[in-house]
Amino acid sequence: MGVKMLSLLPKTLWLFGLMVLTNGGVAYGEAVSIPDAKALYPLNSWYATREINNKQPQGTPVGVSLAPGPDGEDGTSYQFSGQVNSYIEFPNNGGLDVKQSITILCWVYPENLKGPIVQYSDTSSTDWGVAMWLAFTTHLYARYSHRDYTITTPLKTTEPLAVNQWHYVGTSYDHTTGIASLWQNGNRVVQRNIGAGMTLATQDIVRMGVKARDSRYFKGRITAFQVYDAALTAKQINTMNNTGLGRNFFHFKAISSLARKLAGPH
Repeated sequence: MGVKMLSLLPKTLWLFGLMVLTNGGVAYGEAVSIPDAKALYPLNSWYATREINNKQPQGTPVGVSLAPGPDGEDGTSYQFSGQVNSYIEFPNNGGLDVKQSITILCWVYPENLKGPIVQYSDTSSTDWGVAMWLAFTTHLYARYSHRDYTITTPLKTTEPLAVNQWHYVGTSYDHTTGIASLWQNGNRVVQRNIGAGMTLATQDIVRMGVKARDSRYFKGRITAFQVYDAALTAKQINTMNNTGLGRNFFHFKAISSLARKLAGPH
């Protein structure tokens, strides 16, 4: 803190005593290099269902409404009703198709026991792509599938997420090591080796709230959806915990734009 000189780092920039990430994030304290996100959807009243840098097509909201987010401000998350006609669908023209290593992050406020948080799937099929759910009475759950939809052993937390509370959650897979993980509030709570070298089933559209041809639906709120084509470390995940959240992020977007200009090509 209190940095007085600019210090250029890979994809980061110290500015006004803040570490401003050139992919749009802002963090405090020790500098941490973060890979560019494949997608960052703030999911709030300023960006609606648009990707923050317009790198991906806009999501289509169906039967959802704006709601307070983790900061308590109105319009800083989306509310899902827990019905078949309440979801957000994100087109995947290849930009969300990470294939190898992946990290998915978002904030969730569960109000029911089970349902999809993030689901890659072909809407005409019952096959599963990569997915992160609430399952078995609000336990965080992830399932990784090979490109041909052959599934691997799923990951599930031993303790449920508390309902009617905000949680920063995620899942990751490391293509090199084969380690898949579940993340809760910045901590790795489950890890399992599901096999190195997988080509992931991330070729289909992404939905929040509903999986086609499945009767389990998510009820609650979601905001700050991030996708990376790397298995982020605990330090990186904790650095990005406020990325996409609330009014502060909206104002800092201008600073991060300046940071990218000052940092130049990288």
